[in-house]
Amino acid sequence: MDKQLSNPPLSFPQFDNALEKEYQDSVKDVEKFKHKATAYEERVEGLLKEKAVLEKTIADAEKEKSDWQVEKGELETQNAKLRDDLKKSQDEVEDGKMALGGFFEDGFQRAKSQVAYFYPDLDLSSLDSLKFVQDSELVEEP
Repeated sequence: MDKQLSNPPLSFPQFDNALEKEYQDSVKDVEKFKHKATAYEERVEGLLKEKAVLEKTIADAEKEKSDWQVEKGELETQNAKLRDDLKKSQDEVEDGKMALGGFFEDGFQRAKSQVAYFYPDLDLSSLDSLKFVQDSELVEEP
């Protein structure tokens, strides 16, 4: 009779249990790392979105700053022109005052010469365009 010998499976329960525990611990570690990786990915996505919003805000602010600088330049140019126009107008007013004073003085001298023509013996030396009569006296303007 031939008997077949069969080898019983070798079993090392302590080794098998240790391997099973190590395997289970590794699975738990992988799950933890997957969870952490997912959390970090979500955080990175959130930060990238926030970065995009901030970059747009910066771009908008820089555009607005540029627009304000252009407007500032235009207003400075306009201000310089208005100041120049004001100076010219003030000079014209001053010239007008001088011309009006000259016109008044010429009129006074014409009137004085006409009085001298009609009254040649009358002494008009005390007459002055800046004097006026007050209380029956010829006085200088205050």
